[in-house]
This record gives sequence, structure tokens and C-alpha cells, in this order.
Amino acid sequence: MKNLMILGLFLFCAMVSAKDLQSELDDVLGVEPEVRINLGAGMLGLAQLFAKDDEEASKVLSGLKGLQVTVYELEDDHDAAEDVSLWLKSKAKSLSRKGMEEIVRVMEDDEQVHIFAKIDGKLLSDLTLMVYEAGSEFVYITMDGEIDFNDIQDITGNFDIDIDGLDNIQVKL
Repeated sequence: MKNLMILGLFLFCAMVSAKDLQSELDDVLGVEPEVRINLGAGMLGLAQLFAKDDEEASKVLSGLKGLQVTVYELEDDHDAAEDVSLWLKSKAKSLSRKGMEEIVRVMEDDEQVHIFAKIDGKLLSDLTLMVYEAGSEFVYITMDGEIDFNDIQDITGNFDIDIDGLDNIQVKL
């Protein structure tokens, strides 16, 4: 019974943490997300069944236990760029303290891209992808599970995220 209570408390804390992050992003960006997808292991298994004819998608889905995608569409006159940059810097520090490595960082004009993951051999786990383009959109993706670094290009393409030069980035694994 005690173990069941501890598990329940852990799951509750994880849900509250995810909800807090979503509320935090809503507040910082000042808008509600256009897209919010939360898929657990069951739904990802079902998606893998439907994607069995698409080898690329099936390969990506096979290592995932959870996927959360949040997309915010921002107006041209969106004036929270400084707040968003501070939030991204704070989140990057927080992820680093949790043992995650920043494997991709792009800071170009009004666009920022950050990809964090835990690295184990040639596999990445607990991947977090944050893409911010001022006046356009903010995309926040978290993946629980394992994924091959080479598959990141496929994933970002499926969500219409253009990360120029990602295929030329070398990661020390």
C-alpha cells in the first residue's frame, strides 16, 4: 500500500509539474497554444500500429514512452521577446542542472533553437526541443524515451520546424 501511495504521489507531482510548465508558458507568451498534444505510451503504441507502413515514423515511435507537443502562434506585434528569452535561459539552466546536455543551440536574429537530452552511448533520452521565433511561433516538444540522434531531423520536419544546418551538426556521443 505504501508503494502504491508513493507511486501515486510521484505521478501527481509529474502532472502538476507539466501543468505548471504549460501555465508558465501561457503566462510568459501571453497567449493560449494553438496546438497541445499529450500522448502516453498507450497512444504512442497505437500510433505505431497505424504507422507500420511508414518505416521512418515507426522507427521514431518505437523508442518513445511519452510525447508532448505545444505550439503557440505569435502575432507580429508580440512584445514579450525579452521575457521569452529570459524564460528560455532559465529553462536551459534548469535542464542542465537535471543532467541534460544542450546538444543544439541556435541563436540567429529573432530565432532561438535549443535541444536538450540525456546522452547514453549513441541514444538520446528525455529530449526537450524549444524553438522560438519572435513574432511567429514558439514550439515546445518533450519526449520521454529513447531516440537516435539521426532521427531528430525527421521529427522536426514532421512538425514543420525548419532547423537549418541540423544535418551538419556533429554531436560528441
